[in-house]
Amino acid sequence: ERYEEVSLFNGQAKDYAYDIIEETTEIPENLRYYIDYDAIARDMKINGEIIEIDHDLIVTNAYDF
Repeated sequence: ERYEEVSLFNGQAKDYAYDIIEETTEIPENLRYYIDYDAIARDMKINGEIIEIDHDLIVTNAYDF
């Protein structure tokens, strides 16, 4: 029933991680360069939050699918 909440993201997993952090978190400028978006993307995959279908296609809210 929750399949309508699933969406597609055109880009790599680290790009999605970057976008979601930028949209939801206020990060001080002096800390921006310390964030490891590759690690965040990896954790999102492990947690089932995203599924990488293809190199540049991500299913978001994947745990709802």
